[in-house]
Amino acid sequence: MNAPHRRKEWLEFKDWCVQRRLKAFPVHPWTLSAYILWLDAHRRARTLHKRVDVIVRVHLRACVHSPDRDPLVQRTLDAVEKRRLKGSHKSFDGTDLLEPKKKNPTPVQDNTKRVLRHVPPLVNKRPQTDA
Repeated sequence: MNAPHRRKEWLEFKDWCVQRRLKAFPVHPWTLSAYILWLDAHRRARTLHKRVDVIVRVHLRACVHSPDRDPLVQRTLDAVEKRRLKGSHKSFDGTDLLEPKKKNPTPVQDNTKRVLRHVPPLVNKRPQTDA
């Protein structure tokens, strides 16, 4: 791990694991899937893929099984990618800005006359118990 940014990304993953009392090396597929979901909520897609790549490289250099080959991790990555392609993570789409502004609708006239009560309605909030 020669590049300083890779070292930083690995250390951030280790810190994330320490905060949650999880083992960073060798990483369990469930831990990596949880980290991917956390990254999806807090980081960009490019950052997510770079972090997973760094974790995989650390494991491969230590001659340990690559964690991204596990079916659980693959399903998690596929689900994140599908959600990103679907666009449900976006708060609005670009067409909202291109549509002309709509005129304010006219308020509906209510012809019923409202009357103030001189006695407030009584509400019993306690349940009745038969004693």
